[in-house]
Amino acid sequence: MIWSLYATLGFNMWYTELPTVPFEDEAWKILVDKAIENGFNQIVLDLGEGVRYGSHPELAHPGAWTRERVREEVKTLRERGIELIPKLNFSAGHDMWLGDYGKMIGLPEYYRVCRDLITEVYNLFDKPRYIHLGMDEEDDPQFFKKMELVTFRRGELLWHDLQYLCDCVRDMGATPWIWGDIPFIQHEEFFRRIKPGDIMISPWNYRGLREEHYTPIETKPAYYEKYAPLGYKYVEQDPLCVRYMERSVPTAEAGYDIVPCASICFGCMYNPDDVVEYFMKNAPQEHLAGFMIAPWKSTQMENIDEIVKNMEMLKAARDKFCK
Repeated sequence: MIWSLYATLGFNMWYTELPTVPFEDEAWKILVDKAIENGFNQIVLDLGEGVRYGSHPELAHPGAWTRERVREEVKTLRERGIELIPKLNFSAGHDMWLGDYGKMIGLPEYYRVCRDLITEVYNLFDKPRYIHLGMDEEDDPQFFKKMELVTFRRGELLWHDLQYLCDCVRDMGATPWIWGDIPFIQHEEFFRRIKPGDIMISPWNYRGLREEHYTPIETKPAYYEKYAPLGYKYVEQDPLCVRYMERSVPTAEAGYDIVPCASICFGCMYNPDDVVEYFMKNAPQEHLAGFMIAPWKSTQMENIDEIVKNMEMLKAARDKFCK
């Protein structure tokens, strides 16, 4: 069973482009040691601008790993029992790391660059079982408010690009892995377009799954301002959370392999327990490939305590519900 940690190398997937890669070797060493100590067997590493790609060196920022460093990390971690999985987020909401290529969605140059990068990381990571493609929050309005240029896919272009990116991964011999946004938002259409067995899906929800663990909207002014006009009592009544509860298990029951993702990034300390308990009890075990924890922090010493806390909480949930 997969016990995975999401970690970052590059970080230019959000609102502001950082001039250097926010990554510290000291923090990486602690992160890896603690992952092993807590029984993790996989790290999904978000690459972004953090690698000096041979095919597109122009994407690298100062502090990026060389290709030699990537190969050495893959080899060293494998010897220590950790499978290092590359992640390249091609969501239009998280592709600042692609530079000008992110503005070329739908053009031949864009597709060539995507294939170049997927092919290269497959080889650099020594034929990984999976390549994570991200593809979350493709058209989420909260991101548009902070962007100077807004680009996102809809309709046939979305399905074309998802299939193209997945085919690039499959052509290399790996399985594509994506977040649960597209499968849950466009549930029936996803079932029609993408066959079970062709893809790994990570449902993500960082709130409480048990009603007694729900977050009252009064706990933060921003929650109250957003949800009170809608008549919600709890943050978990947000459509994102509702879709998660309604569609995650049926997705696995339909034959899709899943790796649910937990986090305490929103302050819900019940979340790792709730996620592991819920899926161990309700999901078909043959399609529950494992679990992931995502601290959503850069790999730097200022964040290491929170990163380790996330790992420890997933381990505690595993020990409690996976005996």
